[in-house]
Amino acid sequence: MTHYCELPDYVENSELKQHFIDYLIYYSNNTDKENIYYSLNELLELSDRQWHTYELIDEEVKEQLEKYLTSLINFEDEEIMDYILNIIPRIGLDKLFDYIIKNRNNIKNQNIKLNIDESIAEYGNSVNNPYSGM
Repeated sequence: MTHYCELPDYVENSELKQHFIDYLIYYSNNTDKENIYYSLNELLELSDRQWHTYELIDEEVKEQLEKYLTSLINFEDEEIMDYILNIIPRIGLDKLFDYIIKNRNNIKNQNIKLNIDESIAEYGNSVNNPYSGM
């Protein structure tokens, strides 16, 4: 198991890139119903560290994270959607956000729809750049 919550708030971008790669290697092969929330919490911790670098995440890592999260997404699970909607703006996962918006009308859970609507209002068209407006 990983413990990214133990990392300092600020980590060099190159070191973070390696943590993201390690994360993807570990969790891409080991995420199941038993540890999905833990893995998403760990990614949220890494994403928060990335946001604190004030640098955009490596494009290749970003693409791999979007693929990984797309494979985990459950549009009716509030906890999964909450994690994902909090990770998206920290590292600029615009393709994943677009995917969620396109599927919004198929979601039955009204709380998740409301959370998506609030995210749309908050992130707007700048979700791909976490530092927009700074």
